[in-house]
Amino acid sequence: MNTFLIESEGPTLRLCLLGELTIEHARELHAALVSALQPGRTLAIDASAATRLDAAVLQVLVAAAGAARQAVLLADSPGWNDAFRRYALANPFGPPTP
Repeated sequence: MNTFLIESEGPTLRLCLLGELTIEHARELHAALVSALQPGRTLAIDASAATRLDAAVLQVLVAAAGAARQAVLLADSPGWNDAFRRYALANPFGPPTP
């Protein structure tokens, strides 16, 4: 099963997180984001289907947020919120955008 889906929507790169994303997925996620996130693009994350994220995946996502022109959260989930709380990381994506 795929744990993420990347869609290009003009200047926005939409990343949908699906299920459990762990260290086993971090390298593939990193490679996909490096390939797709050109300078000047906005990174929009839909984490509504994310059930668990570990530290390695959060590290990739936080780095991607720093590389993007803008980083926004389209939808969160208990798994998304729990991961940032568990690892005591500031969420660079902010609250979900309406």
